[in-house]
Amino acid sequence: MPDLDYLLIYLSGAFGGICVLVLVLSLLIGYAYNERMLWWHAATLTLGLMAQGLSQGSKHLFAVLWFIQLALTVQALRKAAGTYGAMRQPATLLRWLSFVFVPLTGVGLGFKLVPENQLSVLLLPWFALTAWYLYRAWDKGKPWLAWLALGQLALLLQWLLWMSLLPGLADVDPEVGSLTALAVHAVATYIGMVWMSRLNSENTLRVEARERIDPLTGLSTPRVFFDRVDGAIIRSKNLRYACAMMLIRVENIDKIVTEQRLDNAERVILAASRAIADTLRSQDCAARLAGNRFGVMAEGIEPGVANDIATRILANGLRAGEWGLPGSELQFQIVLVELEKTDIRSPAVLLQLKDNLRNMTEIGGSNRIRMLPRISGNLANPVAVVIKKHAK
Repeated sequence: MPDLDYLLIYLSGAFGGICVLVLVLSLLIGYAYNERMLWWHAATLTLGLMAQGLSQGSKHLFAVLWFIQLALTVQALRKAAGTYGAMRQPATLLRWLSFVFVPLTGVGLGFKLVPENQLSVLLLPWFALTAWYLYRAWDKGKPWLAWLALGQLALLLQWLLWMSLLPGLADVDPEVGSLTALAVHAVATYIGMVWMSRLNSENTLRVEARERIDPLTGLSTPRVFFDRVDGAIIRSKNLRYACAMMLIRVENIDKIVTEQRLDNAERVILAASRAIADTLRSQDCAARLAGNRFGVMAEGIEPGVANDIATRILANGLRAGEWGLPGSELQFQIVLVELEKTDIRSPAVLLQLKDNLRNMTEIGGSNRIRMLPRISGNLANPVAVVIKKHAK
């Protein structure tokens, strides 16, 4: 029937195109995110399409390619499921099976030592390893495994179609049916792998964020902050622009805790961090250094900009109701210094700011922002210079 032939040709092209599209996406995404399991998946699809093209020609080469495809499929599944703990021994077994059985299968088929009607025996190693991997890795917390299992079932269906092991399929074109199964395998496996990669990437980012972000305040950790400060000072010297470092103290934490009847000061610290973060620009950095003290680095500033940032921080503190403390005011004390083309390092700057903040606390008064003289020029021993300055 001409109409049926056209339909089969159309379906073959459609499902073949899906396989090629997933192959290209696997290569691109695997390269972009360094996911080797997607590269193995792309290799599996490549072998499957090559075997599909030889299905009407050399039956022996066709069977060898299909078997290599199964070995590559298990390699991709191994990369996705992992090789830790109980998976380590199956992974080793898989490598030996791949290195030993693939050449032997090619030799056996070439010399007709393995009859074509007994090729189903070659499914047993793949089926055993696949079932073992899925069984050991199966977990309710891994929904992407269901997609990998669907892909493996589609691959099994593909083999069964070609070997005519399913009854009642005499009217189905095995070429179109195998391409359909290969397309289902390609899409389902790709979805499962990308899903798993996304979850793993998010977990990795969360773990890395714990070292870079303070979980209470959402600001940088002190280590990251001082690295940013030293980097900003070096860039200001090389690129010839100024930056400013601020030390901020929340003066009335105990009073707010009493007024709000709080069990601890965490809510006050969180409100203060939000008030400070609201004033930061994209190139600025802030961190909670200790207790009720915060540090801010403003990079790439013009004259007067640092004082404007400090004024906005002070004003944000007075609007504590917007940051989770209704009816209260955060009273900040801010000491800041501008740095320009200097060799000074963050410990020396912090020492100077701490001394001046201590003086502000002891003296008191209405002035809540103190701007120190700009530090510039090359200092042979910046820490010694600052200590000597305050010792006088």
